[in-house]
Amino acid sequence: MRDRALIQAYANGNSRAFDELYRRHRTPLLVFLRRQCDSVAICEELAHDAWIAVINQASLYQPSAKFKTWLFRIAHNRLVDHWRKHGRSAGVLFEELNEAALRRDDQSSREFELNQILNILESLSPKQTEAILLKIEGFSHAEIADITSSKQETVKSRLRYATRHLKVALEATS
Repeated sequence: MRDRALIQAYANGNSRAFDELYRRHRTPLLVFLRRQCDSVAICEELAHDAWIAVINQASLYQPSAKFKTWLFRIAHNRLVDHWRKHGRSAGVLFEELNEAALRRDDQSSREFELNQILNILESLSPKQTEAILLKIEGFSHAEIADITSSKQETVKSRLRYATRHLKVALEATS
């Protein structure tokens, strides 16, 4: 069953439909949040809040958007609220990359390269970083715009500038 049919079935009282949606999207949602927030507990709380919103707003779901886009928009809004209260940190993504590099062979040269890449990534704006993370999750420009409450052209610009910045910086380090 497709997500659209599942959320509509849930809105009509089928609790198993919710269970299937949760099973499908729990991990990608947590990964998205975890890459933008340092605390596992906070990420789990934000994800929980997003799922509660899905439960409470299932009847408001508009089939014009993919369920995953709707869910990530809810989570994004919860994350933005958290950042407003407590400040922002996208250090987790950089920690993940660093840990991945440390598990590989030839650590000294790879670690040097990774540190350069991490420094470049950290120089991106938070909105550019978020756009890249959503693109990595497989969202289209239109879906990213919907999730972040931005215009599609703004998303394209963020991705274009981030990509250009990364490319120029990486070429300079080569």
